[in-house]
Amino acid sequence: MIIAIRSESGTNKVDIPDNSIIKDVFVKLKGLNINTDGKQLAKTPRDTPLQMGDTLSRSGIKSGDLIYLVGGSSSNNSSSSSNNTSNNNNNKKQQEEEEQNSHSRLTASCKHSENDKCVFCSDAQGVKKCIHPENATCPNCQDKKFTGKKLKWLCNHPPGGKCSNCIRVPKKVEFKCNHGPTAVCGNCIDKKSKQEESESSDSNNNNNSNNSTFSPKVAKQEIKAKCLHGPNAKCTNCLPKDDPNEITPPKRRCKNHGPNGSCIDCIEWRESLKMKLKSQDNPHCPGALVDFQCANVFQQYLQAKKFEQQRCGFLYGNFLEDGTVVVDAIYEPPQKSTQDNVELLNDPIGEKIESLTSMLGLTRVGWIFSHPSRKYIMSSTEIIQTAQFQNKYGTSFVTLILSINNEGQSNLEAFQVSDQALKLEKTAQFSATQTNPLKIKLKEPVFEEGTETINADINFFIVTVPVKAKEGKSKFVNTFPVENRDPSPTLSDLASYKIDNQDQSPLVFFSDFHFLVFLLENHLFDLNTDFPHICEGIKSGKSDRLSGFFELVEAQVGELIGHDH
Repeated sequence: MIIAIRSESGTNKVDIPDNSIIKDVFVKLKGLNINTDGKQLAKTPRDTPLQMGDTLSRSGIKSGDLIYLVGGSSSNNSSSSSNNTSNNNNNKKQQEEEEQNSHSRLTASCKHSENDKCVFCSDAQGVKKCIHPENATCPNCQDKKFTGKKLKWLCNHPPGGKCSNCIRVPKKVEFKCNHGPTAVCGNCIDKKSKQEESESSDSNNNNNSNNSTFSPKVAKQEIKAKCLHGPNAKCTNCLPKDDPNEITPPKRRCKNHGPNGSCIDCIEWRESLKMKLKSQDNPHCPGALVDFQCANVFQQYLQAKKFEQQRCGFLYGNFLEDGTVVVDAIYEPPQKSTQDNVELLNDPIGEKIESLTSMLGLTRVGWIFSHPSRKYIMSSTEIIQTAQFQNKYGTSFVTLILSINNEGQSNLEAFQVSDQALKLEKTAQFSATQTNPLKIKLKEPVFEEGTETINADINFFIVTVPVKAKEGKSKFVNTFPVENRDPSPTLSDLASYKIDNQDQSPLVFFSDFHFLVFLLENHLFDLNTDFPHICEGIKSGKSDRLSGFFELVEAQVGELIGHDH
Protein backbone atom coordinates (compact mmCIF):
# COMPACT_ATOMS: atom_id res chain seq x y z
CA MET A 1 0.00 0.00 0.00
CA ILE A 2 0.96 3.66 -0.38
CA ILE A 3 0.38 6.01 2.55
CA ALA A 4 1.16 9.71 2.96
CA ILE A 5 2.97 10.91 6.08
CA ARG A 6 2.94 14.59 7.04
CA SER A 7 5.87 15.81 9.12
CA GLU A 8 7.68 19.07 9.81
CA SER A 9 9.60 18.70 6.52
CA GLY A 10 6.41 18.25 4.44
CA THR A 11 4.33 15.38 3.11
CA ASN A 12 6.08 12.21 1.93
CA LYS A 13 4.70 9.07 0.30
CA VAL A 14 5.77 5.64 1.55
CA ASP A 15 5.30 2.42 -0.40
CA ILE A 16 5.04 -0.38 2.17
CA PRO A 17 3.62 -3.95 2.25
CA ASP A 18 0.12 -4.48 3.61
CA ASN A 19 1.27 -6.73 6.47
CA SER A 20 3.80 -4.21 7.82
CA ILE A 21 3.82 -2.86 11.37
CA ILE A 22 4.19 0.70 12.59
CA LYS A 23 7.89 0.13 13.25
CA ASP A 24 8.45 -0.58 9.54
CA VAL A 25 7.07 2.87 8.70
CA PHE A 26 9.76 4.46 10.90
CA VAL A 27 12.41 2.47 9.00
CA LYS A 28 11.05 3.89 5.72
CA LEU A 29 11.11 7.43 7.13
CA LYS A 30 14.72 7.06 8.26
CA GLY A 31 15.56 5.96 4.71
CA LEU A 32 14.11 9.31 3.51
CA ASN A 33 16.41 11.22 5.95
CA ILE A 34 13.48 12.31 8.12
CA ASN A 35 14.23 12.84 11.81
CA THR A 36 12.10 10.42 13.85
CA ASP A 37 13.85 10.72 17.22
CA GLY A 38 11.30 11.01 20.02
CA LYS A 39 8.39 11.09 17.56
CA GLN A 40 5.36 8.89 17.05
CA LEU A 41 2.75 8.26 14.37
CA ALA A 42 -0.91 9.18 14.78
CA LYS A 43 -3.95 9.33 12.53
CA THR A 44 -4.46 13.00 13.46
CA PRO A 45 -2.26 15.38 15.50
CA ARG A 46 -4.68 15.05 18.43
CA ASP A 47 -5.20 11.28 18.39
CA THR A 48 -3.31 8.87 20.62
CA PRO A 49 -0.06 7.62 19.07
CA LEU A 50 -0.03 4.26 17.33
CA GLN A 51 1.77 1.33 18.96
CA MET A 52 5.05 0.25 17.36
CA GLY A 53 4.08 -3.43 17.19
CA ASP A 54 0.59 -2.97 15.73
CA THR A 55 0.02 -3.82 12.09
CA LEU A 56 -1.27 -1.18 9.69
CA SER A 57 -4.51 -3.08 9.09
CA ARG A 58 -5.15 -3.45 12.84
CA SER A 59 -4.58 0.30 13.26
CA GLY A 60 -7.21 1.03 10.58
CA ILE A 61 -4.74 2.42 8.04
CA LYS A 62 -5.55 1.79 4.38
CA SER A 63 -3.82 2.61 1.12
CA GLY A 64 -4.05 6.34 0.39
CA ASP A 65 -4.53 7.43 4.02
CA LEU A 66 -2.72 10.44 5.48
CA ILE A 67 -1.12 10.04 8.92
CA TYR A 68 0.94 12.46 10.99
CA LEU A 69 4.41 12.30 12.55
CA VAL A 70 4.04 13.98 15.94
CA GLY A 71 6.93 14.64 18.30
CA GLY A 72 7.68 15.26 21.96
CA SER A 73 9.60 18.02 23.73
CA SER A 74 13.34 18.28 24.15
CA SER A 75 13.08 17.35 27.81
CA ASN A 76 11.43 14.10 26.88
CA ASN A 77 14.16 13.43 24.37
CA SER A 78 16.89 14.05 26.94
CA SER A 79 15.21 11.85 29.51
CA SER A 80 14.65 9.11 26.96
CA SER A 81 18.26 9.34 25.84
CA SER A 82 19.45 8.99 29.45
CA ASN A 83 17.15 6.01 29.88
CA ASN A 84 18.51 4.48 26.69
CA THR A 85 22.11 4.87 27.87
CA SER A 86 21.30 3.28 31.21
CA ASN A 87 19.50 0.44 29.44
CA ASN A 88 22.48 -0.05 27.13
CA ASN A 89 24.83 -0.25 30.12
CA ASN A 90 22.59 -2.83 31.76
CA ASN A 91 22.47 -4.83 28.53
CA LYS A 92 26.26 -4.79 28.27
CA LYS A 93 26.60 -6.05 31.83
CA GLN A 94 24.13 -8.84 31.12
CA GLN A 95 26.03 -9.82 27.97
CA GLU A 96 29.33 -9.93 29.88
CA GLU A 97 27.77 -12.12 32.58
CA GLU A 98 26.33 -14.43 29.92
CA GLU A 99 29.71 -14.70 28.21
CA GLN A 100 31.38 -15.58 31.49
CA ASN A 101 28.80 -18.27 32.23
CA SER A 102 28.61 -19.56 28.65
CA HIS A 103 31.56 -21.93 29.16
CA SER A 104 29.50 -24.09 31.49
CA ARG A 105 26.48 -24.18 29.17
CA LEU A 106 27.35 -27.32 27.26
CA THR A 107 24.58 -29.06 25.37
CA ALA A 108 24.17 -32.71 24.43
CA SER A 109 25.46 -31.98 20.91
CA CYS A 110 28.73 -30.38 22.08
CA LYS A 111 31.85 -32.54 21.49
CA HIS A 112 34.49 -30.09 22.69
CA SER A 113 35.97 -29.17 26.06
CA GLU A 114 34.53 -26.57 28.41
CA ASN A 115 36.89 -23.81 27.24
CA ASP A 116 35.85 -24.13 23.58
CA LYS A 117 32.66 -23.09 21.77
CA CYS A 118 30.64 -24.32 18.83
CA VAL A 119 27.44 -23.42 16.98
CA PHE A 120 25.38 -25.45 19.50
CA CYS A 121 26.43 -23.62 22.66
CA SER A 122 27.48 -20.15 21.49
CA ASP A 123 24.40 -19.08 19.48
CA ALA A 124 26.80 -18.06 16.70
CA GLN A 125 28.34 -15.43 19.02
CA GLY A 126 31.37 -17.32 20.32
CA VAL A 127 34.69 -18.00 18.62
CA LYS A 128 35.60 -21.51 17.58
CA LYS A 129 39.01 -22.71 18.70
CA CYS A 130 41.50 -22.20 15.87
CA ILE A 131 44.18 -24.82 15.15
CA HIS A 132 46.58 -22.70 13.08
CA PRO A 133 49.68 -20.81 14.36
CA GLU A 134 49.31 -17.46 16.11
CA ASN A 135 50.78 -15.46 13.21
CA ALA A 136 48.22 -16.86 10.70
CA THR A 137 44.49 -16.42 10.20
CA CYS A 138 41.50 -18.44 8.97
CA PRO A 139 37.80 -17.82 8.09
CA ASN A 140 36.94 -18.34 11.77
CA CYS A 141 39.06 -15.43 13.06
CA GLN A 142 39.49 -13.26 9.97
CA ASP A 143 37.26 -10.50 11.41
CA LYS A 144 39.83 -9.91 14.19
CA LYS A 145 42.62 -7.36 13.87
CA PHE A 146 45.36 -9.37 12.19
CA THR A 147 48.80 -8.23 11.01
CA GLY A 148 50.53 -11.57 10.48
CA LYS A 149 50.90 -13.79 7.45
CA LYS A 150 47.73 -14.99 5.70
CA LEU A 151 47.10 -18.68 5.20
CA LYS A 152 46.84 -19.56 1.53
CA TRP A 153 44.14 -22.24 1.77
CA LEU A 154 42.47 -21.09 -1.48
CA CYS A 155 45.55 -20.59 -3.66
CA ASN A 156 45.77 -22.83 -6.72
CA HIS A 157 48.90 -21.37 -8.31
CA PRO A 158 52.47 -22.78 -8.01
CA PRO A 159 54.98 -21.40 -5.50
CA GLY A 160 56.11 -17.86 -6.38
CA GLY A 161 52.77 -16.92 -7.96
CA LYS A 162 50.27 -14.34 -6.77
CA CYS A 163 46.47 -14.22 -6.67
CA SER A 164 43.73 -12.19 -4.98
CA ASN A 165 43.83 -14.60 -2.02
CA CYS A 166 47.47 -14.13 -1.07
CA ILE A 167 48.10 -10.48 -1.93
CA ARG A 168 46.53 -7.38 -0.50
CA VAL A 169 45.74 -4.97 -3.34
CA PRO A 170 46.15 -1.26 -2.41
CA LYS A 171 43.21 1.05 -3.01
CA LYS A 172 44.88 3.08 -5.77
CA VAL A 173 46.25 0.23 -7.90
CA GLU A 174 45.45 0.66 -11.62
CA PHE A 175 45.12 -2.38 -13.86
CA LYS A 176 46.13 -2.34 -17.49
CA CYS A 177 43.22 -2.87 -19.86
CA ASN A 178 43.63 -5.41 -22.67
CA HIS A 179 41.11 -3.84 -25.08
CA GLY A 180 41.48 -1.00 -27.56
CA PRO A 181 41.10 2.75 -26.90
CA THR A 182 37.40 2.88 -27.90
CA ALA A 183 36.21 -0.16 -25.90
CA VAL A 184 35.06 -0.29 -22.29
CA CYS A 185 35.58 -2.97 -19.65
CA GLY A 186 34.81 -3.44 -15.96
CA ASN A 187 38.17 -1.90 -15.01
CA CYS A 188 37.83 1.42 -16.85
CA ILE A 189 34.08 1.90 -16.69
CA ASP A 190 34.36 3.25 -13.14
CA LYS A 191 37.08 5.70 -14.24
CA LYS A 192 34.84 7.03 -16.99
CA SER A 193 31.88 7.47 -14.67
CA LYS A 194 34.03 9.27 -12.08
CA GLN A 195 35.43 11.54 -14.80
CA GLU A 196 31.93 12.43 -15.99
CA GLU A 197 30.83 13.12 -12.42
CA SER A 198 33.78 15.47 -11.88
CA GLU A 199 33.06 17.26 -15.15
CA SER A 200 29.39 17.66 -14.23
CA SER A 201 30.34 19.00 -10.77
CA ASP A 202 32.70 21.52 -12.39
CA SER A 203 29.98 22.69 -14.76
CA ASN A 204 27.55 22.99 -11.84
CA ASN A 205 30.05 25.12 -9.94
CA ASN A 206 30.41 27.42 -12.95
CA ASN A 207 26.63 27.83 -13.23
CA ASN A 208 25.84 28.49 -9.57
CA SER A 209 24.25 31.82 -10.49
CA ASN A 210 21.66 30.06 -12.66
CA ASN A 211 21.09 27.02 -10.42
CA SER A 212 19.37 26.69 -7.07
CA THR A 213 20.47 25.04 -3.85
CA PHE A 214 18.25 22.03 -4.52
CA SER A 215 19.98 18.75 -5.35
CA PRO A 216 18.02 17.09 -8.17
CA LYS A 217 17.34 13.36 -7.79
CA VAL A 218 18.39 12.09 -11.19
CA ALA A 219 19.02 8.43 -11.88
CA LYS A 220 22.56 7.64 -12.98
CA GLN A 221 22.75 6.87 -16.70
CA GLU A 222 24.30 3.65 -17.84
CA ILE A 223 27.51 3.90 -19.86
CA LYS A 224 27.25 2.38 -23.28
CA ALA A 225 29.59 -0.57 -23.78
CA LYS A 226 31.51 -1.46 -26.93
CA CYS A 227 29.56 -3.31 -29.62
CA LEU A 228 31.26 -6.37 -31.16
CA HIS A 229 29.50 -6.33 -34.57
CA GLY A 230 30.30 -4.42 -37.74
CA PRO A 231 29.34 -0.80 -38.52
CA ASN A 232 26.14 -1.74 -40.40
CA ALA A 233 24.77 -4.25 -37.87
CA LYS A 234 22.58 -3.63 -34.82
CA CYS A 235 22.34 -5.24 -31.39
CA THR A 236 20.49 -4.68 -28.12
CA ASN A 237 23.36 -2.49 -26.93
CA CYS A 238 23.18 0.12 -29.70
CA LEU A 239 19.43 0.07 -30.40
CA PRO A 240 17.43 2.81 -28.63
CA LYS A 241 15.59 1.62 -25.56
CA ASP A 242 11.81 1.66 -25.49
CA ASP A 243 10.30 4.62 -23.67
CA PRO A 244 7.62 3.35 -21.25
CA ASN A 245 5.88 6.75 -21.46
CA GLU A 246 5.82 6.91 -25.26
CA ILE A 247 2.42 8.03 -26.55
CA THR A 248 2.50 6.24 -29.90
CA PRO A 249 2.36 2.46 -29.34
CA PRO A 250 5.10 0.47 -31.10
CA LYS A 251 4.28 -1.50 -34.25
CA ARG A 252 4.70 -5.26 -34.43
CA ARG A 253 5.27 -7.47 -37.45
CA CYS A 254 4.43 -11.05 -36.56
CA LYS A 255 5.93 -13.90 -38.60
CA ASN A 256 2.92 -16.14 -37.89
CA HIS A 257 0.37 -14.19 -39.98
CA GLY A 258 -0.27 -11.17 -42.15
CA PRO A 259 -0.69 -7.53 -41.08
CA ASN A 260 -4.42 -7.96 -40.29
CA GLY A 261 -4.13 -11.29 -38.43
CA SER A 262 -3.60 -12.14 -34.81
CA CYS A 263 -2.20 -14.96 -32.68
CA ILE A 264 -1.46 -15.82 -29.07
CA ASP A 265 1.94 -14.11 -29.25
CA CYS A 266 0.31 -10.90 -30.48
CA ILE A 267 -2.32 -11.03 -27.73
CA GLU A 268 0.37 -11.47 -25.07
CA TRP A 269 2.38 -8.65 -26.63
CA ARG A 270 -0.63 -6.30 -26.50
CA GLU A 271 -1.20 -7.25 -22.86
CA SER A 272 2.43 -6.37 -22.07
CA LEU A 273 1.86 -2.85 -23.44
CA LYS A 274 -0.68 -2.07 -20.73
CA MET A 275 0.58 0.42 -18.17
CA LYS A 276 1.86 -0.93 -14.86
CA LEU A 277 1.38 1.76 -12.23
CA LYS A 278 4.35 2.58 -10.05
CA SER A 279 5.21 5.53 -7.85
CA GLN A 280 7.73 8.08 -9.12
CA ASP A 281 10.36 9.31 -6.67
CA ASN A 282 12.17 11.96 -8.73
CA PRO A 283 10.23 15.06 -9.86
CA HIS A 284 11.20 17.00 -12.98
CA CYS A 285 11.32 20.15 -10.84
CA PRO A 286 14.13 19.93 -8.24
CA GLY A 287 12.39 22.50 -6.04
CA ALA A 288 10.30 25.68 -5.82
CA LEU A 289 11.63 29.03 -4.55
CA VAL A 290 8.55 31.03 -3.53
CA ASP A 291 8.34 34.75 -2.77
CA PHE A 292 6.41 34.41 0.47
CA GLN A 293 5.28 38.04 0.33
CA CYS A 294 2.90 37.24 -2.53
CA ALA A 295 2.05 33.87 -0.96
CA ASN A 296 1.06 35.61 2.29
CA VAL A 297 -1.41 37.83 0.40
CA PHE A 298 -3.03 34.67 -0.96
CA GLN A 299 -2.99 33.04 2.48
CA GLN A 300 -4.35 36.04 4.42
CA TYR A 301 -7.44 36.21 2.23
CA LEU A 302 -8.23 32.55 2.90
CA GLN A 303 -7.64 32.97 6.62
CA ALA A 304 -9.99 35.95 6.64
CA LYS A 305 -12.62 33.72 5.03
CA LYS A 306 -11.72 30.95 7.56
CA PHE A 307 -11.05 28.64 4.59
CA GLU A 308 -14.80 28.54 3.92
CA GLN A 309 -14.13 29.82 0.39
CA GLN A 310 -11.35 28.23 -1.66
CA ARG A 311 -9.17 30.07 -4.20
CA CYS A 312 -6.69 29.28 -6.96
CA GLY A 313 -4.19 31.30 -8.94
CA PHE A 314 -1.42 31.09 -11.53
CA LEU A 315 2.24 31.41 -10.52
CA TYR A 316 4.50 33.66 -12.58
CA GLY A 317 8.28 33.69 -12.38
CA ASN A 318 11.11 31.89 -14.15
CA PHE A 319 12.73 28.48 -14.61
CA LEU A 320 16.38 28.06 -13.67
CA GLU A 321 18.75 25.92 -15.72
CA ASP A 322 18.36 22.94 -13.39
CA GLY A 323 14.55 23.13 -13.65
CA THR A 324 13.95 24.89 -10.34
CA VAL A 325 10.90 27.16 -10.29
CA VAL A 326 11.17 30.74 -8.98
CA VAL A 327 7.79 32.29 -8.09
CA ASP A 328 7.57 36.11 -8.06
CA ALA A 329 3.83 36.84 -8.48
CA ILE A 330 0.39 35.20 -8.24
CA TYR A 331 -2.45 36.12 -10.59
CA GLU A 332 -5.96 35.09 -9.52
CA PRO A 333 -8.17 34.55 -12.60
CA PRO A 334 -12.00 34.63 -12.58
CA GLN A 335 -13.24 31.62 -10.62
CA LYS A 336 -16.25 30.13 -8.90
CA SER A 337 -15.37 29.22 -5.33
CA THR A 338 -17.12 26.91 -2.89
CA GLN A 339 -16.18 25.53 0.51
CA ASP A 340 -14.70 22.33 -0.94
CA ASN A 341 -13.27 23.23 -4.36
CA VAL A 342 -12.83 25.96 -6.97
CA GLU A 343 -13.76 26.10 -10.66
CA LEU A 344 -11.90 28.24 -13.22
CA LEU A 345 -14.05 30.52 -15.40
CA ASN A 346 -13.38 32.16 -18.75
CA ASP A 347 -10.84 34.98 -18.42
CA PRO A 348 -11.52 37.87 -20.85
CA ILE A 349 -8.05 39.38 -20.28
CA GLY A 350 -6.13 36.11 -20.07
CA GLU A 351 -4.10 36.76 -23.23
CA LYS A 352 -3.35 40.32 -22.11
CA ILE A 353 -2.05 39.01 -18.78
CA GLU A 354 0.34 36.72 -20.66
CA SER A 355 1.57 39.71 -22.69
CA LEU A 356 2.01 41.81 -19.55
CA THR A 357 3.99 39.14 -17.71
CA SER A 358 6.13 38.56 -20.78
CA MET A 359 7.02 42.27 -20.81
CA LEU A 360 8.01 41.97 -17.15
CA GLY A 361 10.30 39.03 -17.98
CA LEU A 362 8.02 36.47 -16.33
CA THR A 363 6.40 33.27 -17.53
CA ARG A 364 3.76 30.94 -16.11
CA VAL A 365 5.60 28.41 -13.94
CA GLY A 366 2.81 26.81 -11.90
CA TRP A 367 -0.51 27.18 -10.18
CA ILE A 368 -1.72 27.31 -6.59
CA PHE A 369 -4.98 26.24 -4.99
CA SER A 370 -6.33 25.76 -1.49
CA HIS A 371 -8.44 23.08 0.11
CA PRO A 372 -9.91 22.47 3.58
CA SER A 373 -8.65 19.86 6.01
CA ARG A 374 -8.90 16.37 4.47
CA LYS A 375 -7.10 13.02 4.45
CA TYR A 376 -5.75 13.14 0.87
CA ILE A 377 -3.34 15.51 -0.82
CA MET A 378 -4.91 15.93 -4.27
CA SER A 379 -8.25 14.72 -5.59
CA SER A 380 -8.74 12.90 -8.88
CA THR A 381 -10.00 16.03 -10.66
CA GLU A 382 -7.08 18.10 -9.32
CA ILE A 383 -4.58 15.52 -10.59
CA ILE A 384 -6.17 15.61 -14.06
CA GLN A 385 -6.10 19.43 -14.08
CA THR A 386 -2.45 19.44 -13.00
CA ALA A 387 -1.55 16.93 -15.73
CA GLN A 388 -3.17 19.20 -18.33
CA PHE A 389 -1.14 22.17 -17.10
CA GLN A 390 2.15 20.22 -17.03
CA ASN A 391 1.64 18.98 -20.59
CA LYS A 392 0.80 22.50 -21.73
CA TYR A 393 3.42 24.59 -19.91
CA GLY A 394 6.31 22.13 -19.47
CA THR A 395 7.44 19.28 -17.26
CA SER A 396 8.83 21.65 -14.58
CA PHE A 397 5.38 23.22 -14.05
CA VAL A 398 4.78 23.04 -10.29
CA THR A 399 1.65 22.87 -8.13
CA LEU A 400 1.46 24.67 -4.77
CA ILE A 401 -1.22 23.55 -2.32
CA LEU A 402 -2.28 25.70 0.64
CA SER A 403 -4.17 23.64 3.20
CA ILE A 404 -5.22 23.87 6.83
CA ASN A 405 -4.77 21.16 9.44
CA ASN A 406 -6.96 20.21 12.38
CA GLU A 407 -5.19 22.71 14.62
CA GLY A 408 -6.01 25.62 12.30
CA GLN A 409 -2.45 26.06 10.97
CA SER A 410 -1.90 26.53 7.24
CA ASN A 411 0.66 24.50 5.25
CA LEU A 412 2.18 25.36 1.87
CA GLU A 413 3.49 22.34 -0.06
CA ALA A 414 4.63 21.72 -3.64
CA PHE A 415 3.83 18.74 -5.86
CA GLN A 416 3.90 17.47 -9.44
CA VAL A 417 2.18 14.58 -11.19
CA SER A 418 4.13 11.60 -12.49
CA ASP A 419 5.11 10.83 -16.08
CA GLN A 420 2.47 8.10 -16.19
CA ALA A 421 -0.21 10.68 -15.38
CA LEU A 422 1.10 12.91 -18.18
CA LYS A 423 0.95 10.01 -20.63
CA LEU A 424 -2.61 9.11 -19.60
CA GLU A 425 -3.66 12.74 -20.08
CA LYS A 426 -1.99 13.00 -23.49
CA THR A 427 -3.68 9.85 -24.71
CA ALA A 428 -7.06 10.99 -23.27
CA GLN A 429 -7.35 7.95 -20.98
CA PHE A 430 -8.92 9.88 -18.08
CA SER A 431 -12.68 9.55 -17.84
CA ALA A 432 -14.69 12.77 -18.13
CA THR A 433 -16.65 12.07 -14.94
CA GLN A 434 -14.75 11.49 -11.70
CA THR A 435 -16.96 10.49 -8.77
CA ASN A 436 -14.38 9.23 -6.26
CA PRO A 437 -11.70 11.75 -5.17
CA LEU A 438 -9.38 8.88 -4.08
CA LYS A 439 -9.61 6.92 -7.35
CA ILE A 440 -9.05 8.10 -10.92
CA LYS A 441 -11.44 6.48 -13.37
CA LEU A 442 -9.76 5.44 -16.65
CA LYS A 443 -11.14 4.48 -20.04
CA GLU A 444 -8.83 1.46 -20.41
CA PRO A 445 -7.54 -0.84 -17.65
CA VAL A 446 -4.06 -0.63 -16.13
CA PHE A 447 -2.17 -2.91 -13.76
CA GLU A 448 -2.11 -1.74 -10.14
CA GLU A 449 0.08 -3.96 -7.94
CA GLY A 450 -0.55 -6.92 -10.26
CA THR A 451 -4.33 -6.40 -10.49
CA GLU A 452 -6.06 -5.08 -13.61
CA THR A 453 -8.35 -2.13 -12.86
CA ILE A 454 -9.86 1.03 -14.35
CA ASN A 455 -9.97 2.83 -10.98
CA ALA A 456 -6.38 3.83 -10.19
CA ASP A 457 -5.16 4.98 -6.79
CA ILE A 458 -4.31 8.71 -6.78
CA ASN A 459 -1.11 8.20 -4.75
CA PHE A 460 0.65 6.59 -7.74
CA PHE A 461 0.48 9.90 -9.63
CA ILE A 462 1.62 12.39 -6.94
CA VAL A 463 5.31 13.40 -6.68
CA THR A 464 6.58 15.57 -3.81
CA VAL A 465 8.64 18.69 -4.66
CA PRO A 466 10.78 20.55 -2.06
CA VAL A 467 9.75 24.16 -1.40
CA LYS A 468 11.79 27.00 0.08
CA ALA A 469 11.42 30.72 0.65
CA LYS A 470 13.04 32.86 -2.02
CA GLU A 471 15.98 34.80 -0.67
CA GLY A 472 16.60 38.45 -1.43
CA LYS A 473 14.31 41.40 -2.11
CA SER A 474 10.94 40.83 -3.75
CA LYS A 475 10.39 42.08 -7.29
CA PHE A 476 6.96 43.47 -6.48
CA VAL A 477 5.09 45.04 -3.58
CA ASN A 478 1.65 43.68 -2.76
CA THR A 479 -0.46 46.50 -1.32
CA PHE A 480 -3.04 47.07 -4.09
CA PRO A 481 -6.30 45.03 -3.87
CA VAL A 482 -6.13 41.71 -5.72
CA GLU A 483 -8.09 41.25 -8.93
CA ASN A 484 -11.23 39.10 -9.33
CA ARG A 485 -12.00 39.07 -5.62
CA ASP A 486 -15.21 40.09 -3.89
CA PRO A 487 -15.38 43.07 -3.86
CA SER A 488 -13.47 43.89 -7.06
CA PRO A 489 -10.99 46.80 -7.12
CA THR A 490 -12.51 50.13 -8.23
CA LEU A 491 -11.27 53.61 -9.14
CA SER A 492 -11.66 54.63 -5.51
CA ASP A 493 -9.02 52.01 -4.68
CA LEU A 494 -6.79 53.72 -7.24
CA ALA A 495 -7.23 57.05 -5.44
CA SER A 496 -6.48 55.47 -2.06
CA TYR A 497 -3.41 53.73 -3.48
CA LYS A 498 -2.12 57.05 -4.88
CA ILE A 499 -2.66 58.88 -1.59
CA ASP A 500 -0.97 56.12 0.44
CA ASN A 501 2.06 56.10 -1.89
CA GLN A 502 2.36 59.81 -2.68
CA ASP A 503 5.77 59.97 -0.99
CA GLN A 504 7.10 56.93 -2.88
CA SER A 505 9.17 57.07 -6.06
CA PRO A 506 7.54 56.25 -9.42
CA LEU A 507 9.47 52.96 -9.45
CA VAL A 508 7.97 51.79 -6.14
CA PHE A 509 4.56 53.13 -7.18
CA PHE A 510 4.40 50.99 -10.31
CA SER A 511 6.16 47.93 -8.83
CA ASP A 512 2.89 46.35 -7.71
CA PHE A 513 1.79 43.42 -9.87
CA HIS A 514 -1.90 43.70 -8.94
CA PHE A 515 -1.81 47.45 -9.62
CA LEU A 516 -0.48 46.77 -13.13
CA VAL A 517 -3.30 44.26 -13.67
CA PHE A 518 -5.80 46.93 -12.58
CA LEU A 519 -4.36 49.46 -15.05
CA LEU A 520 -4.56 46.85 -17.81
CA GLU A 521 -8.10 45.73 -16.97
CA ASN A 522 -9.49 49.30 -16.80
CA HIS A 523 -7.68 50.46 -20.00
CA LEU A 524 -5.91 53.31 -18.23
CA PHE A 525 -2.83 52.64 -20.37
CA ASP A 526 -2.49 51.01 -23.77
CA LEU A 527 -1.03 47.51 -23.83
CA ASN A 528 0.93 47.97 -27.06
CA THR A 529 2.25 51.53 -26.61
CA ASP A 530 2.41 52.34 -22.88
CA PHE A 531 2.99 49.09 -21.04
CA PRO A 532 6.25 48.19 -22.84
CA HIS A 533 7.82 51.41 -21.48
CA ILE A 534 6.33 50.88 -18.00
CA CYS A 535 7.59 47.30 -17.78
CA GLU A 536 11.01 48.26 -19.11
CA GLY A 537 11.29 50.95 -16.43
CA ILE A 538 10.38 48.43 -13.72
CA LYS A 539 12.93 45.88 -14.99
CA SER A 540 15.71 48.46 -15.30
CA GLY A 541 14.94 49.96 -11.86
CA LYS A 542 14.97 53.56 -13.13
CA SER A 543 12.26 55.96 -11.94
CA ASP A 544 12.93 58.60 -14.62
CA ARG A 545 11.34 56.36 -17.27
CA LEU A 546 8.14 56.20 -15.21
CA SER A 547 7.78 59.88 -14.28
CA GLY A 548 5.47 60.69 -17.21
CA PHE A 549 3.13 57.79 -16.47
CA PHE A 550 3.18 58.73 -12.78
CA GLU A 551 1.92 62.22 -13.66
CA LEU A 552 -0.87 60.75 -15.81
CA VAL A 553 -2.07 58.61 -12.90
CA GLU A 554 -1.84 61.63 -10.62
CA ALA A 555 -4.02 63.64 -13.00
CA GLN A 556 -6.54 60.80 -13.20
CA VAL A 557 -6.74 60.65 -9.41
CA GLY A 558 -7.11 64.42 -9.26
CA GLU A 559 -10.17 64.23 -11.48
CA LEU A 560 -11.66 61.56 -9.22
CA ILE A 561 -11.26 63.39 -5.91
CA GLY A 562 -11.63 66.94 -7.26
CA HIS A 563 -8.16 68.33 -6.53
CA ASP A 564 -4.50 67.53 -7.21
CA HIS A 565 -2.18 65.63 -4.91
